Amino acid sequence: MNLSDEIIKGLKARFQFRKTRGAWMQEGKCPQCGKMEAYCAAEDPKVIKCNRIEKCGWEDTVRNQLPDLFEDWSKRHPTTPENPTATADAYLLHERGLDLRLLRGSYTQELFRDQKTGATSATVRFKVGETHWERIIDKPGRFEKKAHFTYGGSWKGHVWAPPATTLEVQARADEILIAEGIFDATALTQVHRVAVSAMSVNVWPDRWLAELRAECVRIGRKDFPRLVFAFDVGAAGVKWTRNFVDRAKKEGWEAEAMQVRPDGEGTKLDWNDLLLRHLDWDGEGQDPMGDEAFATYRYNGAITIAKTAREKAILMADQKVAVAAFEFRHGNRLWWAKVTFDEDSDPPKRRVQVEEIANCAFRLLYRERDEIEDETNYFLQVDFPDQPTVKARFTHGACANSSEFKKRLMAFAGMWKGSGEQLDRIMGTQMRRLKVVRPIAFTGYSREDEAWVLGDLAVRNGRIEQVNADKYFDFGKSAVKLRSAERLLDITYDPDRLKFDWLPLLWTAWGAKGVVALAFFTMSLFAVQIRKRDGSLGFLEITGEAGAGKSTLVEFLWRLFGRLEYEGFDPNKTTRAGMARELVKVSGLPVGLIEGRRDDDKRTGQAQFDYNELLVLYNGRAPRTIGAKTGGYETYSPPFQGSIYLMQNERIDGIPAVLERLMSMRIDKASWSPATKEAATKLKRWPLTDVSGTIVHVVRQEAAYLDHFFKRFEIHDAEMPKRVAGLHNARPIMCHAQLAAAVECLPGLFPAMRPEWVAQTLELVDAMALDRQESAGGDHPTVASFWEKVDYLISRESATDHGDGKSLNQHRDAESLMAISLNDFEARCRHAGISTPDMDTLRKALRGSKSRKWLATKAVNNPAGRSVKCWVFEQPKRQERVI
Repeated sequence: MNLSDEIIKGLKARFQFRKTRGAWMQEGKCPQCGKMEAYCAAEDPKVIKCNRIEKCGWEDTVRNQLPDLFEDWSKRHPTTPENPTATADAYLLHERGLDLRLLRGSYTQELFRDQKTGATSATVRFKVGETHWERIIDKPGRFEKKAHFTYGGSWKGHVWAPPATTLEVQARADEILIAEGIFDATALTQVHRVAVSAMSVNVWPDRWLAELRAECVRIGRKDFPRLVFAFDVGAAGVKWTRNFVDRAKKEGWEAEAMQVRPDGEGTKLDWNDLLLRHLDWDGEGQDPMGDEAFATYRYNGAITIAKTAREKAILMADQKVAVAAFEFRHGNRLWWAKVTFDEDSDPPKRRVQVEEIANCAFRLLYRERDEIEDETNYFLQVDFPDQPTVKARFTHGACANSSEFKKRLMAFAGMWKGSGEQLDRIMGTQMRRLKVVRPIAFTGYSREDEAWVLGDLAVRNGRIEQVNADKYFDFGKSAVKLRSAERLLDITYDPDRLKFDWLPLLWTAWGAKGVVALAFFTMSLFAVQIRKRDGSLGFLEITGEAGAGKSTLVEFLWRLFGRLEYEGFDPNKTTRAGMARELVKVSGLPVGLIEGRRDDDKRTGQAQFDYNELLVLYNGRAPRTIGAKTGGYETYSPPFQGSIYLMQNERIDGIPAVLERLMSMRIDKASWSPATKEAATKLKRWPLTDVSGTIVHVVRQEAAYLDHFFKRFEIHDAEMPKRVAGLHNARPIMCHAQLAAAVECLPGLFPAMRPEWVAQTLELVDAMALDRQESAGGDHPTVASFWEKVDYLISRESATDHGDGKSLNQHRDAESLMAISLNDFEARCRHAGISTPDMDTLRKALRGSKSRKWLATKAVNNPAGRSVKCWVFEQPKRQERVI
């Protein structure tokens, strides 16, 4: 499939066009207003627009909507011996929309290699002056700069011109447009303008002007072409446009300016952007590169270089015939113009009076609306004549009240001198079509936007979205930003440098248990989608003795997500409010509860975290309800949108409903060797920048992952009880079926995942499911182990030991009750050569014994007549056998 076909296919999938009529695809879904009004050309489209021009007016380039198709030109259009510039040709034609006939012979295709990273890319290279300028073609985001000059020689003082725009053609022209870049100059040439590229806005082209003057003399021309400085929008373009127009006039040239936007404000659109829109122009409205549009650009240039506020006001008044008063900016100050007429004169004379109403100039960037907090704020950019620009939050009250606005502006050394009426008019004008940005209180997956907001980058429908200059993500119909300045994740993502050579080390260090943890972490990224379909997501419990490697494993997995030296938080070291905040500050990310029960005996008077509280999180319900700031009785209950893992030395105790929602595995030192230690050490020292992009790699494959995950879940949910003897509890089956499906999704994410690793891990998951079923309905694992050892020790006793007081059971009524001295138990274990449990953990768990109910801890009178301090339990009742 060629590029044109792929573009059409991609646009149809993204916009869902209902029909094609003539040369246009129509009735697609607009990403901004949501109406089926988007349209674009049916052949070689460059721009997509919304047909609701007045109510929406959205438009964007095909390149922005389908960036993956325009990133790797070398793979799509490789060079051949017959065409050594095939990649550059495709880039100039499809990416830039340029007519190659205007450029033939002026460029070559070269190869650029980054000396720091080793990354390479094809480039398109042009000769400029005594050197060359080249633009990186393939995935330019990987490189520090997208374009550069080659070493040796100088371009300063020269300009670049298309081959047909010779010096003689320039000298005979009425005017020459001086654009900033080569592609801009070519775009202007393509619409029948004589244009050259200055290559930079701040370097005076003295050598070229000398050559042009000499050529005018040679051809006998007495005057010179008019110079029109047509630099890009923005502060630099405006500054140097003014400087160069003045300098040109001083050197005897007639000079003007041309700007896409007045004073270089607003969205950055260059001449190449406008050419793409021109190529996709549907014949309705104004041609963006037609004569009428160029008249507007010239007017924008005229007011940009106006010397005084009054001069600018008069120019603007000519355009605002029916307006009696208006605001405008000049010299980064805000002015007010009032237009009056002297009715006594014949004809009536127009008078324009101006006054300064602020010592700075401001414009609204966007409105931030928080429905939960019922708060609205506006973000303004404030420009000053003699100090750096400021971007700041203004409350809705400050924007509605002149005195409050004055107070807020003064915080940045700005002075508002206007009236309330003037402020209202300015705000009213700027609020038209103002972008509304929604702040979100969590890092991760936003279900409303169907996107992962991960800090300064986001992922939506497999596409990478960068935060814009105003620090929010524009998703078309919606726009979001992180409410907090805290950045949990530090992500470096380059798909060409992303490697998974850590995977064999993970297997060497932890085997199937390491793969289980990796599967759980990757599954956590889709927690919202999984709960939306299946209603729940199980909790992972990682236990093991100190130094077994639990922390090293979890900290490495967090590195894959861009979080350094993090394993979780201790729920006993925070308040209930703090706990709730930790739970809701992420979405589609794991939340780790670590060592939640250590040092219980030292925490006298301090409430301990109750693991039974986890029950509501299983289904994604709110961990806490708070009052909404509405002045009424409304409350807000933010849902839990992440996953839970628990990490401590021993398993937790809780009600069966909690225990059966756990997926437990124990990490110990039994399989440790020099190789496992070396592997774990390497992972512990792995640079964050080398692996942090893994999270982006995973979530970009959302569609494929979820499709495979849900199919495999259905299979495991049905087959697991058949292949695991005795497994019947539906809830452990469901939780472990999800985990098994996540394990089987790993090869699709990480090609280095071996089939035998997956097979061994699935066997472990099956064993975990059965173990969880048994432990959820019975004793705490430490207690169960205790009773196994007790029964073993008693089985070794002689028939007379009980009567002599030598039995482990010190109670006289051995048939009904059992009294055990834990010190005696510990000694007998050592003597029998069997391991003893952690006695502190055992003492805490024994009171919850289910198989033999704990009654008391007291001194008992044993059969030998001695008093012994024992733990006393009920003996289980013997059940009669039914034949």
